Amino acid sequence: MADVKNSLIEYPFAFANYFIPEFVERMRRNREVIEKPSPRQSINMGRILLPSYMRDGCLKFESLLNAAVITSQVDNQKIAEKVALDILTHAADEEEDPQEDLEGDQLLSLLSKKTQEVYVTPMAKGLEPNIVNDHPDAEGPEQFIKFKNKPDIGVGPGEDRILKYGTKAMKEERDERMRRLLAHLLKERLLKLGRELERKDDWSRVASVRPYQPGEDTEAIDEDRSIENIIDLGRRVDEIRPDDFMMLKRKKKNRNIVYIQDISNTMFYDYEGINSVNYSILSLVPLMWGLRADNWGLILYESNSHVIKELSDEMDMEPVLEQLIDMVTMTTTQMEFRFRGTVDGSTWGGTVPGKSIRWAYDQLTEASERSDRICFYFSDFVLTDPGKETMETKQNYEMIEDMVNDGVRVFAGISPLAHKDIFRPYTASAINRLRKLGVMMADTYVPSEFLEKAHAWLDEI
Repeated sequence: MADVKNSLIEYPFAFANYFIPEFVERMRRNREVIEKPSPRQSINMGRILLPSYMRDGCLKFESLLNAAVITSQVDNQKIAEKVALDILTHAADEEEDPQEDLEGDQLLSLLSKKTQEVYVTPMAKGLEPNIVNDHPDAEGPEQFIKFKNKPDIGVGPGEDRILKYGTKAMKEERDERMRRLLAHLLKERLLKLGRELERKDDWSRVASVRPYQPGEDTEAIDEDRSIENIIDLGRRVDEIRPDDFMMLKRKKKNRNIVYIQDISNTMFYDYEGINSVNYSILSLVPLMWGLRADNWGLILYESNSHVIKELSDEMDMEPVLEQLIDMVTMTTTQMEFRFRGTVDGSTWGGTVPGKSIRWAYDQLTEASERSDRICFYFSDFVLTDPGKETMETKQNYEMIEDMVNDGVRVFAGISPLAHKDIFRPYTASAINRLRKLGVMMADTYVPSEFLEKAHAWLDEI
């Protein structure tokens, strides 16, 4: 079925995270396929590939091709072979690393100079006097911290670096036509990250067994599949290892997910040319796209709450993501004009999350208890003045605690500015308190790392 050259190709098992969902999705889209693949086919492909991998230590071209063909309906097998071959022969193109040496104004070449000076500067309004007055000894422009010759810590060459400099270029671009081109390129990059998350999430949801780990409940071992695996591996009795036994994975529930995005004034202060809103969007957009098959809702807040979609609404996600990406170039004044048609600022821009947290709580607690109920909360978590707690902020913590106690899983996407000296007095107590309440946390400084942590967390639910 495969030629000699292809038969020598080897893949890591992680490649199945891409191959199986991609194959099933293409078969479903193919107009010639009458009997569309069911989720059962994904499970069967995984079952076929696992013993092959454990025997050979890798996935082989022919094994992947056979798994696709054998699990397909007889009438679809020729199409399945063609689709699988196309995926396998173009896998390198699909996963090609981004280039950073292109010239021109395209997104891929937007790298800053090593000698570039970077500032934390105010682009907001309303809370600047409080911060400046509380730090009278601070030096630098506008009494904010100055950074010089600082490398992009934690970000190697690749998607994360491209996303950051693409965002900076998009913000600085004044030509509307070029800005829209950069927005399109940024969107494509973010959706690519989202598709990778989707593949991983799909695989983890359909995989029915996994190797046993010492200390786990032995009652969950699938005896038949364990014996089959041990025989496939050719183990003698004295050679059997704990991870040769197969554990049943708990069947994943449907998910209801609410996203909360902070757009208050403090979210518009820059760090390395990017503000907290930008950092949030670079993680929020691919997260939402990767989990778009789940039921979702979205709310934004500052002094006011802005419901974009309730869980019960039917809405195409892609235009919503385009609007979020468009927010990358906005100041808080422009944001106010978009949502309210005013620019007076008197009742805009404060940090008032209470109504949004209450809305998320109501949405998720009304959802079926048979589903996994999840809240992703993106903010810098400048929620209160140091040493002060109002009745309102106390109620906010109580609502989040109620969420957790009622079985809602809460994950906080924290802006890197929250850890900077100028913001830490305002954020440290809030972050510590949320952590004690059982809220999972991850920084949004590196989008790919944020998505990895979110996926690992979702996989444990």
